[in-house]
Amino acid sequence: MATIRIAGVEVARPAEVRVGRFDLTKSNRSASGVMVMEVVRAGIRRVDVTWRYLPDPQLQQILDLIAANKPFMMVEYPDAGGQQQMMAYTGDITYSAWHTRNGVRIWEEVSIPFIER
Repeated sequence: MATIRIAGVEVARPAEVRVGRFDLTKSNRSASGVMVMEVVRAGIRRVDVTWRYLPDPQLQQILDLIAANKPFMMVEYPDAGGQQQMMAYTGDITYSAWHTRNGVRIWEEVSIPFIER
């Protein structure tokens, strides 16, 4: 099971962690229409973390950690070769459809993308 830490604090274990890598590029077309591209920075990481059926107090902890450490926070996540760390910011945070069990709100799906600085 994956371990996620935000600003050094271990949060609820996610249902899914998707790691992606991409290059930042600066591109343009020349007067003749040929694409010209410069790689500004290679190997930027993006970690999409999804929790399912997350109790309200655990969601609030995650949101509070993000808010307290904005705009950038250290995120630890599983990757090839073991746990990795990166300084990251968050993309759009989404959470959906909740139900209440024993007086506690449960969020059906919470998704947060962490993008390397």
